[in-house]
Amino acid sequence: MSLPPPRTTELYYGGAWHTAQARESSPVTIERGVSAEGTIAGPSAASQVLDNTSGDLSPRNPLSPLHGEIGRNTPWRFTVRAGSPRVVMPGIADNAITTPDHATLTITGDLDLRLDAALDSWREEMSLAGRYESTGSQRSWVLRTNADGQLYFRWSPDGLLASAITVTSTAPVPAHNGQRLCVRVTLDVDNGAGGSTVTFYTGQHLTGRWQSLGTPVTTAGTTSVFDGTEGIQIGSVPDFNALCMRGSLYGMQLYNGIGGTLAVDLDVAAAGADPGDPSFTDATGLVWTTRDGAALTNEHVRMAGEVPAWPPSRDLSGADRTVPINPAGIMRRLGAGKRPLDSALRRYLIGNEPLECWPLTDGTQATHGASLRGSAPALADGNGAQPLWGEGEVADWIEPVMACPLQTYGTLRAVPSALGTASWSVDLFRAGRGQNEWIEINDRGAGTAADPQTRWSVYCQTVPNQILLFRQTWADDTSSVAFLGDLLAPGIYDERPHHLRFTTRVSGSNTFWELYVDGELKTLSVEAFAGKPIGHVDLLWDLEGSQASDVSMGYLTCWNSSGPSAADVYDAFHGFPGEPAGARVLRLSGEHGVPVSVAGQEAAQTLLGTQIPGRYLETLATIAASDLGVLFERRDDRELVYRARSTLYSQDPVLTLDWPAGVISEPFRPTDDDKNTENDVAVTREGGATSPRAVLTTGRMSVQDPPAGVGRYDEDYTLSLAADHQTGEHAEWRMHLGTFDGLRFTRITLDLGNSRVYAMVDDIYRADVGDVMRLTNLPDDYGPDDVDLIIRGYTEEISDTTWTITFNCSPAAPWQVGVVEDPLLGRADTDGTVLAAAVDASATSWPVAVTAGPHWITTATHPSEFPFAVTAGGEQVTVTALTGLVEDRFGRTVASGWGTADTGQAWLNEGGAASDHSVASGRGVHVITAAASSRRSSVDVGLVDVDVQVDIQTSALATGAALTGALMARYTNGDNLYLARLLFNTDQTVDVEIRKRVAGTETGLASFRTGLTHAAGTNLRLRFQVASGSLRARAWAPTAPEPPSWQAEATDSALAGAASIGCRSISIGGNTNVNPQVRYDGFVVLNPQVMTVTRSVNGITKGHTVGTSLSLTHPMRAAL
Repeated sequence: MSLPPPRTTELYYGGAWHTAQARESSPVTIERGVSAEGTIAGPSAASQVLDNTSGDLSPRNPLSPLHGEIGRNTPWRFTVRAGSPRVVMPGIADNAITTPDHATLTITGDLDLRLDAALDSWREEMSLAGRYESTGSQRSWVLRTNADGQLYFRWSPDGLLASAITVTSTAPVPAHNGQRLCVRVTLDVDNGAGGSTVTFYTGQHLTGRWQSLGTPVTTAGTTSVFDGTEGIQIGSVPDFNALCMRGSLYGMQLYNGIGGTLAVDLDVAAAGADPGDPSFTDATGLVWTTRDGAALTNEHVRMAGEVPAWPPSRDLSGADRTVPINPAGIMRRLGAGKRPLDSALRRYLIGNEPLECWPLTDGTQATHGASLRGSAPALADGNGAQPLWGEGEVADWIEPVMACPLQTYGTLRAVPSALGTASWSVDLFRAGRGQNEWIEINDRGAGTAADPQTRWSVYCQTVPNQILLFRQTWADDTSSVAFLGDLLAPGIYDERPHHLRFTTRVSGSNTFWELYVDGELKTLSVEAFAGKPIGHVDLLWDLEGSQASDVSMGYLTCWNSSGPSAADVYDAFHGFPGEPAGARVLRLSGEHGVPVSVAGQEAAQTLLGTQIPGRYLETLATIAASDLGVLFERRDDRELVYRARSTLYSQDPVLTLDWPAGVISEPFRPTDDDKNTENDVAVTREGGATSPRAVLTTGRMSVQDPPAGVGRYDEDYTLSLAADHQTGEHAEWRMHLGTFDGLRFTRITLDLGNSRVYAMVDDIYRADVGDVMRLTNLPDDYGPDDVDLIIRGYTEEISDTTWTITFNCSPAAPWQVGVVEDPLLGRADTDGTVLAAAVDASATSWPVAVTAGPHWITTATHPSEFPFAVTAGGEQVTVTALTGLVEDRFGRTVASGWGTADTGQAWLNEGGAASDHSVASGRGVHVITAAASSRRSSVDVGLVDVDVQVDIQTSALATGAALTGALMARYTNGDNLYLARLLFNTDQTVDVEIRKRVAGTETGLASFRTGLTHAAGTNLRLRFQVASGSLRARAWAPTAPEPPSWQAEATDSALAGAASIGCRSISIGGNTNVNPQVRYDGFVVLNPQVMTVTRSVNGITKGHTVGTSLSLTHPMRAAL
């Protein structure tokens, strides 16, 4: 391309955007997100020089036409026009692109719809796409979003509205406002279980990996999709509703069948259209036409912000005037104040508009308690003591409140000025033991016979630990008192914060009352009269006497009938503990009047602890630090964005940079240092417990001294967490992030003046904070593998001669976590695997031994799970098959002997005649022609340690004495071996025994009665593991799960050399069976195993020594 790209600077005033003239010779610089190697995103920032030759941009000049229109924090945005077009829909009228009916749109069975879009808001009702016409009942299908961010899909099997079926995703789309994302919906019209199933997904690309959005939704009965005569509308679907789409459309695909035949392939950028064209043709030949404001454009806002200052500048002649401006994002303004946020309780009460509230948080020199909503202040009467203003505390996260002085009594009266409803609630918050306190709520009755006055009393008594409830009535000269009930041991007379609520609900001539303590209903009843609105509320205390103790009270609040629940108020009182990180960002920002959107599912966000006082941005930073999410400013609008931690997991790249293509510019200086290393981490919950230290004890990044490790790098964090158990999880995750073993590519610079880079401008436009870019085919000294990087921020510079972007990055590899059922990221690794023998640079058969954790899956048991990638010594290989070192299913016939195992090893048969060893009917058979005479079949594998398994059955029940079938290990001959055997007793019980024979002397080492029942001709499974001096065995029915623990265990070191493995059968002396058979099937060495591999997947091929560590290239890692 030729520089500079067309660009526009705009200022917002007079209710509209207006173009401002910029000095093109001066570069525009933009910084967003985290700068350099920082960890916290600051305000977006820009620098630009505006032309002010006319003097219009001098806001202090009364003669300027913009005098009074522009000034401090005037909105500003900077736009570039370059690259391919997309369809922009401004959200007016019926904006859409449409294509008429076509034969390829005939889909009556399974359907697969995919859309690539960036909505201005993903949590707003918008139509997205549909083949839907009400005239003539031509309703096929339609997709939209709802106000909760969920996808909504409707289809009709016959075109009629009455037959239409509607399904909504069980989770919202995890995207922030303006974020580009692909959404997908599949309809399985016949799920094979008498119903239909709709599944929703999200992803980065229309043909990339997809992640389920919630759970599939099943409806009863099979279905179909009506093939109408209406075409497809993307954007507004007027016959469905009037909810027009706002945002950008990049592409759409429609498949006939789930992943079936591609019926519609719309890629706006690839269609060859120019900005402003009214129509274009997609890859499947369909012609699309813009409608009602929808337009093709390649304009992209690179930053939206505010201009905080307008410093005039001129040359000495005065003829050349400019204004150098430094636009900034709204975080600059939001961070300017010093005052901390009010408590969560105060903000909640203000936001929910009570009838009145007296916080009682006035300063130490106050003489009364000011109200929040304009009523008269709460005043102490003249007969008692004044409260101690500002000296009480109900909780350390609540503002100081009033304390009641010891050895005094007093009354504080609060009168709401507004007339409330006859049904109401009164809240009070307290802490301390106290002695005697009352809440007296007087209604607006005149105290006459015609208009009686009622007082409700909540009487708190520390001794004898109760709350008493009364109702007193005055009518002229008469009065009456009714005892309503009591609450024993209410649990509020201590130093902890507590909440009391008394509620009345008027229904006809009855008034129902309720008492809540700490958000829970404790007692209730009904009085036979019609209640009235609140007249005034008195707080009384009596702290005289030797048993009196301190008590603090605050936030006396009166609610009308529509007030929030006691549970919600109690939650606010405690600072919303257990609130998801994103929900807290939304709540705080809503209370603060700041536009914000959140990306990420709430269920995957950190549950936070009590919200403590702090400045607004500091509080958001605390949230982000606790959740490990990213807070930044939206690129194309003046609002905040919070990307929750879960959105950083396992992302596909939005931008791929191939090193040999020459697209990466200087400076390119990866570092291999210890910055950000943390291998010993503890986390403390704010106000709670500290986790055990998460310490990496082995490996290259461990706390061991070099060269075994890197030494100890300890770090301690204090986080806002809801529960103590979270601390350990967070410590482990932070230790995981801090022990990433790889280069740090901190800055990646792209020069869009380079034609090869400019060819990727559409992908570069997409790259934003929190997204992933991938570097491929790097030189050997940077490592053999592709490198994924999370974009933390960037600096962009555009002038008449340059256009560069430098991305600030951090490693994405630690953020690759397991994705269920994903073929790449859905595999769990072993806890340790090494090569069991050395392999040269050409070997395609690799023996491997698992040192800890589960064994590798095999081709026999999981054929559909192959191939997959593993890495050893920096070389990545593809595993195409995997077997046990020895496997034998005995699928052959041998009259005398056992022949050759499936994996190629010859069986050596000993004991008895040759015909006593045979293979038939899928089993290896030993015939025992004489009691106490063994039959042995072995394979020479030269192993010391082994984990082997086999199925065993006998031809008959044991008579006279037991029959046995066994597995052998470290077998050199019939007189020297370890064995684990099944003892088939004459009463049909089955024992597992571990035994040894050394120099012909046999010794029992361990025995276990299994609880299994022996049946002739029925398999039982036996597993025998020998590792160093440890011998372990267990048995179970093959149709049942394997027992979780070993049944027989022993320790012995008499036989320590490498030798053979195999099977051994014998009948115990006294057995009277005639020629019984012991049969074996499914003989498999579980460990070691043999991988068949394809070499040089990542360009590295070399020999590897025995003991070289091997692991999945992309192991499943549990997310935080």
